[in-house]
Amino acid sequence: MYAIRPILKLLLLAVPFVCGLLFAVQILCQRQLQQIKEGLPRYRKAFPRIFAASVLGGVLCMLFLLSGMSYYGSFKMSFTYPKASKGLTPNSTTLDVSEIVGSKVLRSAVETGNLGDLSPEEVKSALSVSNVKGKGAVSTKDLYVSTEYEVVYRATEKTASIDKNRLLETVADSYYTYFTDSYGRKTDILENDYSEISNLDYLDVYKYLDSQVSNIIDYLEMCRTENGTFVSGETQESFASVKDKAKNFKDVSLERYQAYVLKYGLSQDSGQYISRLNYENRLTNVEYLKNLAAYQVRIAAIERYDGDITRAVLVPTRDDTGEFYQSRTKIGTDYFASEANSHLEFATKNQLNIETNNYHIQSLSAASGGEEQRKEADQMVENLKTEILSITKQAVETIEDYDAQTSNGYISFVFQDKKSYVRSNLMKTLLYTGGLFVALSVVVFSGADAPLRRKKKQDAFKVI
Repeated sequence: MYAIRPILKLLLLAVPFVCGLLFAVQILCQRQLQQIKEGLPRYRKAFPRIFAASVLGGVLCMLFLLSGMSYYGSFKMSFTYPKASKGLTPNSTTLDVSEIVGSKVLRSAVETGNLGDLSPEEVKSALSVSNVKGKGAVSTKDLYVSTEYEVVYRATEKTASIDKNRLLETVADSYYTYFTDSYGRKTDILENDYSEISNLDYLDVYKYLDSQVSNIIDYLEMCRTENGTFVSGETQESFASVKDKAKNFKDVSLERYQAYVLKYGLSQDSGQYISRLNYENRLTNVEYLKNLAAYQVRIAAIERYDGDITRAVLVPTRDDTGEFYQSRTKIGTDYFASEANSHLEFATKNQLNIETNNYHIQSLSAASGGEEQRKEADQMVENLKTEILSITKQAVETIEDYDAQTSNGYISFVFQDKKSYVRSNLMKTLLYTGGLFVALSVVVFSGADAPLRRKKKQDAFKVI
């Protein structure tokens, strides 16, 4: 059926074209069109045939359109998150709608196995994306960025054997997965089962949990900045309240655990751990000396500048309104001072790390803890694990609830149903039938069909 559709389409278009051609010839061959009194009787006589031909053409048109139900389909795609109206993805990068027919999405769709042996390029050749324009005027003061698009499928010779609904649904699912994975909010950094802490030494457990809870605090602060008033209906928590719980875990629970471990000098292998801390100190000391030397070099460079120059340099300039003023500009010493401060901060941090490691070495060297203290430390680790898992769960559920309420799932898809397709085809058929009726009426009424009638009479006379 797909192979003969182009022929049927050509025939349907040929009839109106021939009518228009005959009418054009009539205009060119005659100085004026035939009078109404001459054309009206001829039109009345031919009306039944005109009406029958128009109805027949309409029936053929409807059959042609209905036969294409398997080869044509579409769905509307609406981006439902707030940033879409600004042409941005949820993570504030530029939204590129054409990605739905991109190689990554179509390759993923093909890999599902729902599209037979089609290649991504073959699927792409049957798809197109168009903008669904919004209502209202668009001006430079009130720019409109569309959040609705239509993806249209028109079968090709390669895709004609594939069910159109399956193809469109597979592409939509693949794009949704790609979009949420690429641009949706990621909570992977928060989700952890903390099973690896059972293999860590006591002080390493502290460092590991301290790093993890710091990530949770930073993440929740970012969310709180985005919306500081949101309270989840699922957890009854706000971003700030969960953040406070994480800070309390960091400042109280973790610090109490570390203090207990250092008090009794607990370690799985004290000798090995002390050796590791000494090695870290040697490396950190090298970094400390480098940063301190860089700091001193920049301080020396600043001292070589003339004092009057380093205090201020004023440059004549004008502001946005054209008013003249003296602007203070940066000079070399400004950059030297900034770099000196950075290196000093690094050096101070290096020194603090060395002193901390030395304190840990002293605690481990004077170990006084026994089996009872180890059991207590192990129980504290389990309690810490339970507490941070609870905080993590509350954080993730609060964030997911917020995203669900604000993003509405990021994208909604509305597929064209059979009834709307039939209604659309019925309207097209009525328009085609009406147009064909008008075209045939004009041809007969104007006498443009006279050459055809004369030819028929001449052929009949020859036969006689």
